[in-house]
Amino acid sequence: MTRNNNDNYQKVAEINSSNKILAIDDSWVEKIWAWADKFALLDSEVPRNKEALLAMTKLEILEPELDEQHSRDVYRMDYIPDELTYLTNLVEINLSGIHSRYLPQNIGKLTNLTKLSISHSNLIALPDSIGQLSNLTELFIDESKIKELPDSISQLTSLNKLFISRCQLRCLPRSIGQMSNLTILDLVHCELKELPDSIGQLHSLMKLFISYCGLTHLSDNIGQLTNLTQLDLIHCELKYLPDSIGQLTNLNKLYINHCDLKALPNSIGQLGNLTELFISHCELKELPDSVGKLTNLTRLDLMHCELKHLPDSIGQLTNLIELNLINCELKNLPESVSQLANLTKVNLTDCNLRDLPESFLQLPNLEWININGNPFVSLSSKMIDHLRTINIVYGWEK
Repeated sequence: MTRNNNDNYQKVAEINSSNKILAIDDSWVEKIWAWADKFALLDSEVPRNKEALLAMTKLEILEPELDEQHSRDVYRMDYIPDELTYLTNLVEINLSGIHSRYLPQNIGKLTNLTKLSISHSNLIALPDSIGQLSNLTELFIDESKIKELPDSISQLTSLNKLFISRCQLRCLPRSIGQMSNLTILDLVHCELKELPDSIGQLHSLMKLFISYCGLTHLSDNIGQLTNLTQLDLIHCELKYLPDSIGQLTNLNKLYINHCDLKALPNSIGQLGNLTELFISHCELKELPDSVGKLTNLTRLDLMHCELKHLPDSIGQLTNLIELNLINCELKNLPESVSQLANLTKVNLTDCNLRDLPESFLQLPNLEWININGNPFVSLSSKMIDHLRTINIVYGWEK
């Protein structure tokens, strides 16, 4: 066979190969369009032009805003076609309203993805190939039926945001500690009872939300999250915090509302950067003296606790702006409150107070106070005159 014949043969082979690929391409493209037509997806959501489809970097298919005609039991689409994994230029996928229980098994082929958001779905699991999305930085799996995560998720070492809220998640994989770049972890409204010890390896973590879970205790390893700035433990079943909580020296917001908390560790006073501390609707009976070391605190919320007194050290909170003590069991306040020079708002509703301390006269910036529901025996004329100077007073006739 001559060289020219060889060249011609090779060209014919290339053309045939190209035609085969084109045929395959047309096949999967047609399947994507059939899926888009079946669920009445707009051309702006899934282009019906092949070149535009192949060039897509963002796939966004969202549900209409809920109203009386749109129930949460109604989904926008029944499934996600496997053929979407051929759209390898995709950088972002944002889908909501999926009736399917699974994602495409080959989703790991979309290696350019940086954001994957799947909300309001019937998903019960993630495919193992999820770990191949090496460039993924944000993963949102909201309002699904997922009960566990595959171990391969720990391979997402570029991930910095992981939102798994309103799921049926019962545990986190022990390997989660390998996600070294994670900065935000949202586990709100899951079914977690505990966190794995490896949680302490997430040294980049800045925000941890574990609200509305059945969490009964925190591992001592929580103290290793030294970059944490916000910790939400609302509506959990915690009775105590570990002593290691004091190691979270960068923490500035701590919320422990609606828990079974009975006491705070003395180490709480080591949280020198804390600006907001909310511990409401729990069985807390006293505050440790070390709370006075929280000198950067601006908001302290202790409503619906079983506090019978406040420690004298409360007066050391010189940056405190708001103090909420609704429905505590206090009978009096310590004189040291006079040192709270920046206090502008205080709520003492239903605190069983019989009097207000004379030190209240020394609060120059107080602008708002609620003293409703207290069985005051008597208030001095000076105190009455002082209440008349405050802009907003509830529970006392000016």
